[in-house]
Amino acid sequence: MLRQVSKLLCFVALASVGSVAAAEESIAFCLPQWKEMHFDDANKAQQHLATVQKLGCEAKIDSHGGHTDVVYRSPKWRSMELANDQLAHQWESWLKKAGFETLHGHAADHGENANAGHEGHNHAAHDHDHIGHSHAAGHAEEVNYRIAGWKTLHLEYQEQLAELTAMLKGLGCELKTSQHSGHADLSFRCPQWRHIEVGSHEVATTWEQWLAKTGFEVKHSH
Repeated sequence: MLRQVSKLLCFVALASVGSVAAAEESIAFCLPQWKEMHFDDANKAQQHLATVQKLGCEAKIDSHGGHTDVVYRSPKWRSMELANDQLAHQWESWLKKAGFETLHGHAADHGENANAGHEGHNHAAHDHDHIGHSHAAGHAEEVNYRIAGWKTLHLEYQEQLAELTAMLKGLGCELKTSQHSGHADLSFRCPQWRHIEVGSHEVATTWEQWLAKTGFEVKHSH
């Protein structure tokens, strides 16, 4: 487990300076409210603290009563880039267990590819957890989306640009940005159908509404 976390930490360090070569997958994540995790092992607490700090979270640590608390949040959407789908799912699983909300868009044929296995890993052998829920029949809902032509949003504030960029990366969109006349233009498209998978009808409806409002063509699979 420690070896796996160390590997993930190394990857975050690379991603934080934008040097991940040939990144194929992106995950967007946020955690609006403070999250507190308790650790009996001080070393594991420090490791968790280092990870969430590398992710850009506000974080603090408090030792008392024989254990250590790591408290953190990330109120704005951020994104990370991963080299392949297998790493993306490892990170998505870790983020969900750590309390984050995530966005990870999949291509329309993702289910077929998943059943074929990621680098020798057979997903058909068990239910695969993408976004904090099981892929077993009846558990997940899909929100499908695409936007064939380029859509441009005019943004007045840099914070808006950063957050929307992170979300659209997580959805798997192509992006272009330009700065002029005191504002930023963020252009994006997603010509092929993609989907996100969520664990409840309410969450699916919320994302369906947001995607439609942002300019996407949307289909909601129950």
